[in-house]
Amino acid sequence: MEEMEKIAKIKKSSKTGKVISLIMCIICIVGCVCALIGGIAILGMGREFDDTIQRGIEQGVVTTGDSVGSVQLVNINIGDPTDIHSDVPAIQEAIDDHPYAIKFGTEMFIIAVSLAIVAVLLKLVNGVFDLICKEDSPFTDKVIKRTLIVLIAISVLMFFTAGAALGVLGAIVTWVIYSIMDYGKTLQIQSDETL
Repeated sequence: MEEMEKIAKIKKSSKTGKVISLIMCIICIVGCVCALIGGIAILGMGREFDDTIQRGIEQGVVTTGDSVGSVQLVNINIGDPTDIHSDVPAIQEAIDDHPYAIKFGTEMFIIAVSLAIVAVLLKLVNGVFDLICKEDSPFTDKVIKRTLIVLIAISVLMFFTAGAALGVLGAIVTWVIYSIMDYGKTLQIQSDETL
């Protein structure tokens, strides 16, 4: 009887996790669409965007550094957009004409792609929670396999974006969670055989 209560608690937690991951997925999708629209708008403005940014810099309203007021931002320094170069003459002409629009528009597209990847990962997490809610046991092969796929994808994403150290840490966490779930599956099988 105690095991059934534990499974019921796991399913209840999984339902909560499913709702939260779905909400976060929707937020990421909305953010992705907004970033795409913003990137297209910035690139479409071209020289007008650069003129507006330049006026803002001259008036002291806009800064392109990595701080906003007294708050230091993490890894958000667009640097000097005039340092961008291309071997294609048409692209280089556009960069020379409106470098801020090119730089900010590209940054918006990078943000959009990042949010799309996070949305896909959250959808996979949602699927894991959904499987846990539907199964009699939280430790089925399907749940373990899907969880492993999600964790490996997150570890690879961290390796290529946040750095090798976090990617390796993610791989270690993946291995630990897999071991725990595999142990839970073994205990569940032994419990079923005992009954």
